[in-house]
Amino acid sequence: MTETNHFETLADEIIYEGQFKALFHQNGIVELVWDKDIRIITLQVLENVKEALYQFGQGKRMPVYVATFAFMEVSEDAKQFTATPEAQQYTLANAVQIDNLAKKIMYNFFLKFYGLTIPSKAFKNKAEAFKWLLSHT
Repeated sequence: MTETNHFETLADEIIYEGQFKALFHQNGIVELVWDKDIRIITLQVLENVKEALYQFGQGKRMPVYVATFAFMEVSEDAKQFTATPEAQQYTLANAVQIDNLAKKIMYNFFLKFYGLTIPSKAFKNKAEAFKWLLSHT
């Protein structure tokens, strides 16, 4: 099996219509794929992410890969929630796909301002992100 196929082999998925699809890969990584029509990540969306992680891991912490796309925003209450122990309860490590300098600057500012207690890092591609996440399992 090639490395790429290993990353794309799914064990399960959960869909929150209009928000995101949570993909549970056989290697133990949860990938969040945002709905094409979502423009703002709200507190409710993040609570649904937490619920999906709980369902996949049955209460254990999971490595998470998050893809982004242009014009996404995060509400202020959602930003504040991400830094809480409650929000990070089921996340082992967090890899975020960053495809341009503006997103990287915003992500780094977010990490410094809100802070996370879990390992978090930005990546240009999925393969590098998955490799890093697997090093935390």
